[in-house]
Amino acid sequence: MAEVTVKRVMVVAAIVGALVGGAVAGGVAEASSGGGSGSGSPSGTSGSVTTAAVVRTTLQSTVQVGGSIGYEGSYVINAPTGASAQQVTQAQQAVTTAEQTLAADETSGSDTATADDQQVTSAQDTLSAAAAALSAIQVAESSACAGRGASTPACTQDTQQVSQDQTQYTQDQQQLNSAEDTAVRDRDQDEAKVQSDTTQLNAGETNLAALEATAVNPGTTYTALPKVGELISQNQPVYRLDGLPVPLLYGSVAAYRAFQVGMADGPDVGELTADLISLGYGADLTRSDHYSTATEAAVDRWQTALGLPATGIVLVGEVVFEPGPIRVTSVTPSVGQAVAAGNVLDATSTTPLVTVDLEVTQEYLLEPGDTVTVELPDGVTTVGGRVQSVGNVAVCPGGSGTGTGSGSGGSADQTPCSSSGSGSSSTPTVTVTITLDSTPPGATLDQAPVNVDITTQQADNVLAVPVSALLALQGGGYGVEVDSGGVDRLVGVTTGLYSDTLVQISGAGISAGTLVEVPST
Repeated sequence: MAEVTVKRVMVVAAIVGALVGGAVAGGVAEASSGGGSGSGSPSGTSGSVTTAAVVRTTLQSTVQVGGSIGYEGSYVINAPTGASAQQVTQAQQAVTTAEQTLAADETSGSDTATADDQQVTSAQDTLSAAAAALSAIQVAESSACAGRGASTPACTQDTQQVSQDQTQYTQDQQQLNSAEDTAVRDRDQDEAKVQSDTTQLNAGETNLAALEATAVNPGTTYTALPKVGELISQNQPVYRLDGLPVPLLYGSVAAYRAFQVGMADGPDVGELTADLISLGYGADLTRSDHYSTATEAAVDRWQTALGLPATGIVLVGEVVFEPGPIRVTSVTPSVGQAVAAGNVLDATSTTPLVTVDLEVTQEYLLEPGDTVTVELPDGVTTVGGRVQSVGNVAVCPGGSGTGTGSGSGGSADQTPCSSSGSGSSSTPTVTVTITLDSTPPGATLDQAPVNVDITTQQADNVLAVPVSALLALQGGGYGVEVDSGGVDRLVGVTTGLYSDTLVQISGAGISAGTLVEVPST
């Protein structure tokens, strides 16, 4: 039995040595006895061995690679640029002035037109009277001067009167023409003024609409800022300006314009309505890309609940949209600092993500969707993960060197990532991203090192024993010493897949529950 024990120690040492650093392919060997069994070794070493049962299980062979744990996504939150409250007020005043000027000129034009119409009507009446008088005297003259009456005083008097009435008629006609010309001139001038006023009003309204669409949060001072590492969820303040919160809402479209009735439809409106509904402020509101009066009422209720002025309008910078909860990674301004356009803070999502720079020689081991095991920075906790993506561009570590790869035309003595003149070389890598099945406490460390176990082989529903149960047979191959009711017998076995502590075996009389000898330590 002592000889067998020595052999067991030798084979265990050999196998353990082969297991160091990664996967071990199982060898297939047969017992030197040919029949798969041999006589039991002499007893007397029971103090150095114990027994273990053959188990039916699933074995995995793994490769361990290094990586780092961080967080998915990268978000930059800026204080926006846009129209100030003063600019909007000035534009509103300009529109009001233009409206008043237009109204005054329209009234003045109307009054002038009325006066001109009266002058024309009066001149027409005077001309009509002159025409009637002229016609009447012309009839009288024709009668008085007929025949021998041409030389009578009556004829002479009527002729003189016709001349006078004709002159008066001409004067009255000229007066009418003048009144009509004045009316046309006044009308044209008034219409030109109204047109000019209208153009100015339209320009003012266009300018006002543009300023209102980009009107920014009127807050002037940072009164509260988050801490690095802080987690912020829906409707919680990202920071505060002048004591008022700037809350986080969920959406992938950044807030680039003010929300108000009359704005153009868009997906940013849709995500705002979705938030209002999910937060419980969307009574009688359905998700829509249109900002309706119902949306305005829901915004009123939401603003009131947050302690904001209930305007029904959300200005640029009064809300932050991100796809989900965020984790703050850096903050630029300080509390009490005046607001200026530019970076306020950087953040990531709250979803942990493991990144591995995998050597291209190992790329074949992983595909999107494959499962892995991640050993967290504490060196003890493990969590399952799933491959999210495998990069398709190989890069040289450190971003330097020449990635020559296969078929790239590099020189014969140049390695895939060799640095000219430095004599150093390395293997190019591809980036692998892995999502975790859960968020363990160890994920709170950003960019902390982790180990990732990649399954290279798997054998399901196989018989296995501890690796230390294997005995090296003199003729080659392996066997195990089976305990058969106090009588030991050596059985040759065929080995298969090795894991860290177990090895797949098969052989005559080997079944689940069979007891085999193993070292007691």
